[in-house]
Amino acid sequence: MKSTETNNRAQSFWGLLALLLVLLPGLMFGQSAKMSHELNSLSGAESVDVIVQYHKVPTQTHFDRVHFRGGSLNRDLHHVKAGAFRVPAARLAELSNDPDVKFISLDRPVRATSTSSTPDLYAQAVLAQAAQGQYDGTGIGIAVIDSGITSNADFGTRVVYSQNFVVGQLSADDGYGHGTHIAGIAAGNGANSTGANFSKTFTGIASKANLINLRVLDQNGSATDSAVIAAIQTAIQLKSTYNIKVINLSLGRGVYESYTLDPLCQAVESA
Repeated sequence: MKSTETNNRAQSFWGLLALLLVLLPGLMFGQSAKMSHELNSLSGAESVDVIVQYHKVPTQTHFDRVHFRGGSLNRDLHHVKAGAFRVPAARLAELSNDPDVKFISLDRPVRATSTSSTPDLYAQAVLAQAAQGQYDGTGIGIAVIDSGITSNADFGTRVVYSQNFVVGQLSADDGYGHGTHIAGIAAGNGANSTGANFSKTFTGIASKANLINLRVLDQNGSATDSAVIAAIQTAIQLKSTYNIKVINLSLGRGVYESYTLDPLCQAVESA
């Protein structure tokens, strides 16, 4: 009996020691399970752009707690129960201890990208039906979250809404070229490639759909998580106004944590 008790106590001791060995590095170096790995390595007075996710829709009280710690609000991202802030790195661990805070991540950079093509979208079958007057996108809104859309004959008057999310820029016009290209694939009507001077007419998948132009990528094809989330949030708000059925995101970045903690994934989930 005593031998059994001794063994149990020994197992409990070694189990507790193993747990401490796992937790001790984080405790020693101020690491928090509620912050992304990049932030755990930061310290000092330097400020950093972050996205703070909350367990509930944040209020002014939550924002005031960030301001108290020397932070400032960049964007209100209430649709994903979050806010984008600039916060001194030395105050992040303290902020993560707020019981209302779910997770803090770096406001990460994203870039224009595309790995799909029309065969992947079964576009040829849709285009064949569109040629017969079916499924041409009439009355449907497509939100293009990209580098902007430059108006031209392929779109006519179907760019029904435009908004810029690039800091320091005023225009929602395409300064990089990627967004106009994507919009053409989605909804170009072929006007720019029709006539005697052209051997082939290039038509988009839904040639009569309306386009909602939400510019997030700058002239270098770069953006941030918070800009993209703000654009997704706007698309959600405009859904009924423009009958938005599709959001196109031909941009991205690496994966750093579970989708349940990734603010960009959570924005897509909310859409």
